Amino acid sequence: MYELKLAKSRYYRVKRGQSASDIENTLCMPVPQNIREGMIIEVPRCNFFIYKADVGDTYSSVAQKFGLEAEELRRVNGGRAVFPTCRIFIPCK
Repeated sequence: MYELKLAKSRYYRVKRGQSASDIENTLCMPVPQNIREGMIIEVPRCNFFIYKADVGDTYSSVAQKFGLEAEELRRVNGGRAVFPTCRIFIPCK
């Protein structure tokens, strides 16, 4: 009759017309840029929040602000370049 859901699903299916940035905003997590309709994305159990980069920010400087390893932060964000106003996903501890 009724289904009780205690946690979010671990998987997300890409819907028609969705772009990578749409899904990033919805799930608040980084996703591959080459997604297609029907693909299934695994949603990690870790939550993320978005940090907008300032002038002069690098993965190393942002990692120091949040007490993370720079390589972990680079891996989570797919190694994309850091520039002012870009979104960097920070994993919550």
